[in-house]
Amino acid sequence: MEPLFIKKLKDVIREQVAIDNSVQIDGIGKFYKVHHNQTQKKAEDGSVVIMPPKDSIEFKSQINLPHDD
Repeated sequence: MEPLFIKKLKDVIREQVAIDNSVQIDGIGKFYKVHHNQTQKKAEDGSVVIMPPKDSIEFKSQINLPHDD
């Protein structure tokens, strides 16, 4: 595929997922937004670090690859 097509496809997927639309590409899979809540973790020095909430794009493949047994 042409690099410009890939860039434009990526831009469309990112824009649509950002406004809470999932993107389904038949025969390939689905891109969608997942929200991760704020978390806390303890640093090596004992201090508490707060990780802010964030959204990420996840992908669910429709392609089933054969298993090599």
